[in-house]
Amino acid sequence: MSQCRGRIGEGSVKQMHWFILTYLLLLALPCTGFLPNFWSRVLTLSWDSHTHQFITEQAILNVTLETLRSTENLQGTHTRLGRGFWRAVGEVVKSNAAMDFLSSTRSDPVYHFDSERVDSAMGMLRQFWAQTLLSVQAKEYQSARRSLGQLFHSLQDFYSHSNWVEMGQRSIYLHLMQPEEPAFPVAEEGTPTCMECFSLTCRNNLLPKLTKTRQDSQLLTTGYFSTFPPKPEGKCSHGGILDSSRYMGAKGGINKDSTSPVFSPHHYLHVEAATLATEATLTVLRDLRDTVGHKSFLRSQVPALVFVMDTTGSMFEEITAARLRAYSIIQRRANSPAQPSTFILVPFHDPAVGPVYETDDPDQFMQHMENLIALGGGDEPEMCLSAVLLALTHSPPLSEIFVFTDASPKDAHLFDAVKALALEKQSKVTFLLTEDPTYIRESRGRRRRKRKKKRSVETLPADRFSLYSALSSLSGGMTVFTTNSDIHKVSAIVEDNTAADKVPHTHSG
Repeated sequence: MSQCRGRIGEGSVKQMHWFILTYLLLLALPCTGFLPNFWSRVLTLSWDSHTHQFITEQAILNVTLETLRSTENLQGTHTRLGRGFWRAVGEVVKSNAAMDFLSSTRSDPVYHFDSERVDSAMGMLRQFWAQTLLSVQAKEYQSARRSLGQLFHSLQDFYSHSNWVEMGQRSIYLHLMQPEEPAFPVAEEGTPTCMECFSLTCRNNLLPKLTKTRQDSQLLTTGYFSTFPPKPEGKCSHGGILDSSRYMGAKGGINKDSTSPVFSPHHYLHVEAATLATEATLTVLRDLRDTVGHKSFLRSQVPALVFVMDTTGSMFEEITAARLRAYSIIQRRANSPAQPSTFILVPFHDPAVGPVYETDDPDQFMQHMENLIALGGGDEPEMCLSAVLLALTHSPPLSEIFVFTDASPKDAHLFDAVKALALEKQSKVTFLLTEDPTYIRESRGRRRRKRKKKRSVETLPADRFSLYSALSSLSGGMTVFTTNSDIHKVSAIVEDNTAADKVPHTHSG
């Protein structure tokens, strides 16, 4: 009997621990808009809720595919949305979700269309829109994705936090983004908007002039959340278990953030609100595409393609292979979401590094590659890491950097700086090396010349390329060892690597 009680007690303790853990997690969840992401649905047990993440991802995917279908060159072809595209989408989603967690935005009603701050919130939306356009025009695509994610969050919140759905509206509120479109008046501070509600589910708690029952003089309102700003008597609350203002008159709430009545008093209108939020997000993306053009719209989702080229005399075959590989990548990705936004070339020739050549025109980039000449050369180590660091500095995050060389690094002291910047920017660095690390060879620059006199021979350490292997492994790239005779075949691996997330270094020849 005592053992039985002990087990029962132990089970109760475990249940209590689970309850406390869940409660603490829910306290950490801001829940001031549509749920941010998948894990929010798990914590709130509202599996069928539409999240900010889902709405944003689906809208970007749909408009991107819609744009591709309208591109003449891609009709009847299959396009793969690569690593760069999904990483770019992830940046927009992350910026969107951050609005619910950053201390500067999570409690500010202007960012969430709370507390009837509709006019201020509309001004913020249009400011985000202007920032996005300016960033795209300046080719600052990461900044554009950040402001676009912020715009989406506030825009989507409007349909969840306002009485737009309850007013019987079945189309989006155009005036939010377009000042010339008709506007609905917002309820004044002294105008009551809600009636008391004493249950989790609040039906018909909006006053008649704020619903579809009064078509002649409808007013907009949004719910108050928590204690700032103070909620006037008779106003609607956001509602839900995390909103302390729900206890103040009028009790209850109107949010449609989820399908859970515990968090959303108007949960039964969640799907309608999410549908309108999705349509509004699609409309913004289409307007962005039509404003900046299809080409810039697709490029804004993809990072740069970067080549770092050793141009010493021994690199003739490598430069030719790099030209072919660049041309192949450009042709394969033309007019697709995988087409790079920018093309960057960084040559290095001990002791010189650079200059950096950057363009968004693939034809100009190929012409510049044609002008590369392999000259000179002497000692084996070169300033390779200096060139990679320069490439990382000039390229946007998530870029793909391909390094062609046959020399070990003279500037090994820069490894930590290069590694830190590559990880910070999440750029993938791939090395294609035309030397076996175990070779003992003649002095660099003389290996192709036939001489009658005795040649100088240097013994090179077997681990001299280890820093390249470490950097490529950490960044998700490759280190490929090959020989001059196989460089054209093996360089194709570099192109295939753009579709891989994590590939170890390989050896050929």
